[in-house]
Amino acid sequence: MEQNGRARLLLNVSNLETSIAFYRSQLGWELLEQDEGGCAALLHMDDTADEAVLVVKGCEANEALNRWLRPNYSAAQAGGLVYIGVASVADVESNLLARGFQQAIGSQESEHIRERHVPTLDGYTLVYWEELFPSHIEIMKMYEAGLEELHQAIDGLSDAQLNLREVHDKWSIREHVLHLIDLELITMHKVKFALAEPGRMYTGNSFQPDDWHQGLQYAERPIAAEVLLFGAARQHIIELCKYLPDALDRTIRTTNREEAVAQLLKMMVGHAKHHLRAVERICKLHGVRS
Repeated sequence: MEQNGRARLLLNVSNLETSIAFYRSQLGWELLEQDEGGCAALLHMDDTADEAVLVVKGCEANEALNRWLRPNYSAAQAGGLVYIGVASVADVESNLLARGFQQAIGSQESEHIRERHVPTLDGYTLVYWEELFPSHIEIMKMYEAGLEELHQAIDGLSDAQLNLREVHDKWSIREHVLHLIDLELITMHKVKFALAEPGRMYTGNSFQPDDWHQGLQYAERPIAAEVLLFGAARQHIIELCKYLPDALDRTIRTTNREEAVAQLLKMMVGHAKHHLRAVERICKLHGVRS
């Protein structure tokens, strides 16, 4: 059956009624509808314009799910991070505390994004994030600093240490590095079109991380050549942006939005930092770095 709903997120739960009670009372989400079989529920996520679907683990797809979910919905991985964009993470935290939220709320901030990490009853961590708007000069400094940040994260690691991971079903250091470099190269393609042909309509295939992970054998491949490629690619873009006076204002158009080079570079910075933080956690967990 064709999906035509608005919910962009699917969360698997163990007990539907218990989870509904948690998301309503602790997070302020609004229950919109439940299916007749007691397998799923549709909720509106507080502080956003989005909806989410809770599904009991093992339940089969049914008419309600097809009616509620968007065609391109995202199914959260067990124990994973669920990113939710909001206007103000401070307001989210204030609302949670006002409702008596009982678990610790994590906080993280960089030059381009501010986050609040909210644990849930079902083992997920909701990452409410708020976009910040650094200047073009600040963006270029962050983008250039990424070269050194990658080397600081992985230099000196043995081949065996590259296979370390936080838990058995999460990505290893090797897999994090290869993924962040591949997305960097894909996004660089858009940046080059924006710089060369500002305003052009750009159409490209969607990037499916798991398919690339499997198809390009992230789990086993060496990373040395890719690390060199990452540095060369960033240096290439840095030199172009220095040479073209309006480089960061140039844009590319996609199906549903227009993206400036500044936005694309900031996204690349944030994406790399996200995975390098994971590398740092893995190293700390295994006592590789102090």
